[in-house]
Amino acid sequence: MLTNGLVKKHQKIVLLLVFIYLILFILFLFTLEIAAFPNISPETLGSLPVNPILLDDDSLNELIYISSDFSILVFRRATFQLLNLNMGDALFLDYEITKDDYFLGQIINIIRDIRDNSYQNGMIIHLVPWRENHPPVISGLIAQPSILEAGQQSRVTCHAADEDGDTLSYYWYSNKGLIRGIGASVIWTAPYQPGDCFISCEVSDNRGGKDNRAVRIQVVKSSPLLTYQERELIYQFGWSSNHTIRWPDGPVAVYDGTNFHRMQEVLDEWNKVVGDNVLFYLSNDPQSPVKISYNYELSRKNLCYHVDTHWRNYQLYAAEIQVNPDSWQCGFPGNLYAGYLHSFSGVAGFNVWQGKTIERRDWQNFNQISEIMRNMIKGLYKVPAGYDLNND
Repeated sequence: MLTNGLVKKHQKIVLLLVFIYLILFILFLFTLEIAAFPNISPETLGSLPVNPILLDDDSLNELIYISSDFSILVFRRATFQLLNLNMGDALFLDYEITKDDYFLGQIINIIRDIRDNSYQNGMIIHLVPWRENHPPVISGLIAQPSILEAGQQSRVTCHAADEDGDTLSYYWYSNKGLIRGIGASVIWTAPYQPGDCFISCEVSDNRGGKDNRAVRIQVVKSSPLLTYQERELIYQFGWSSNHTIRWPDGPVAVYDGTNFHRMQEVLDEWNKVVGDNVLFYLSNDPQSPVKISYNYELSRKNLCYHVDTHWRNYQLYAAEIQVNPDSWQCGFPGNLYAGYLHSFSGVAGFNVWQGKTIERRDWQNFNQISEIMRNMIKGLYKVPAGYDLNND
């Protein structure tokens, strides 16, 4: 009975000693952890990086400057360890570096001079106090439009947010086409080959957090720039048989030596037909590219007016309208406006000598540009000068 009692008592003592040693061991580990990061609160300990980086002896020997807030570290020369640091890494500075306390920071910028890929060049590291980082999240990547023709443009916008309020950087990539711009919205120009194209965006918070997304844009075959009717009218009444000849985009000065009081109205009507690319305007300069004058020789030839146009490289650069001053021979002055309106069609790009679009007795009394002229000129200025009509 005595022996059994001693055995039980001995077992209890052993269990008590094991428990005490276990408690002491846990307290020892906890003390080590607190000692390793004394400036980090217990609430943050559970979210610390698994492997914060400590500067090795080689890197410490190259450290020549540290700012008072530990945000800037300057190294005389790079080391193997320093060259392998990345933005977002957690860097631990102990009291030997700070001379006062411990500091756990996160790298937000690294400046390296690697022109000759040598360790002899210096390095600057920018730090901020470490905190748990939440990566940015892209909620949408939108292309407007998402279906377009070759050569057309689409605006691509990335909608992203960061829980920590970090400043975001956007990096754009595409497998085809051309990207222009920076930031959350860019312009993408489609290639000239139809097919599916992918534009991707990577968003970084510059603290190691990233997100990326891609959007598909469909490039379809270009539809004809000209309708069948427009192309046929340009074939028939253009100054060239296979290519468009017209004024280059921009303003075109018109000098009226006849001082016709309704000339501005004539130009206004033709500007409506030509569209926004070219603007005819009255000028007081006799050397203007377009000149209107009287020619008494037209009476002898029984002509109401004569139009000359000049071009090179499929672009008009000069034109002259000569008007018969004996207006009675053409039914003027009953409707002199009709003569000026009709004759200016040659200046705009309509070759009136290619055929009879309106009988003389009819156009003498009309006050509008004919439908044939209107449709042909509208088509002519929809495409650039020198456009190959065989493309359609």
